Amino acid sequence: MSRLAPWRVEGSRAIVKDRWIDLRAERCVTERGAVLDPYYVLHYSDWVHVAAFDAEDRLVFVRQYRHGSRSLSLELPGGVMDAHESDPLVTGARELLEETGHTAATFAHLARLSPNPAHNANAVHLILAMGAKAVKAPEFDETEDIVVERIPWREAMAMAMAGEMIHAAHVGLLAMAVARTKGLRFGT
Repeated sequence: MSRLAPWRVEGSRAIVKDRWIDLRAERCVTERGAVLDPYYVLHYSDWVHVAAFDAEDRLVFVRQYRHGSRSLSLELPGGVMDAHESDPLVTGARELLEETGHTAATFAHLARLSPNPAHNANAVHLILAMGAKAVKAPEFDETEDIVVERIPWREAMAMAMAGEMIHAAHVGLLAMAVARTKGLRFGT
């Protein structure tokens, strides 16, 4: 079995860099000497998504238009960690409040994952919020038009498994949060 090793990066240049995207083209050489030039890597700030359960065991979701798929998407609330933020729990609480008007009794960091390890250099953090309750009206950014929905967790999982949630990352994050909160065990 051959040894696995990180690729050697021999050069990197910015293709597009603005407030939305930082796309770089890199010249990479694999352990066996294969050259990938260009190999594109997306550099984003980390993302945070919140699985927020209310007192009635419903999850707080946001439904919004997503231009890439040109469709409405049911998702966990969340967003980008701002440059001055270093704590995913703080970002998760902020995003939950901004997008849904909800806060929660407790927040816990469940996971740090890669949204796409082949091309993304950032992480996505899953935050669990328990005891979520509406405390004010949401405050949307100028590009956000959001509908807040509270859905019983079993119904939400059925929707995810039926393909009614189209954002693959959110389906996985939802499954992780439900497994953790409901004590589901997989494997031995």
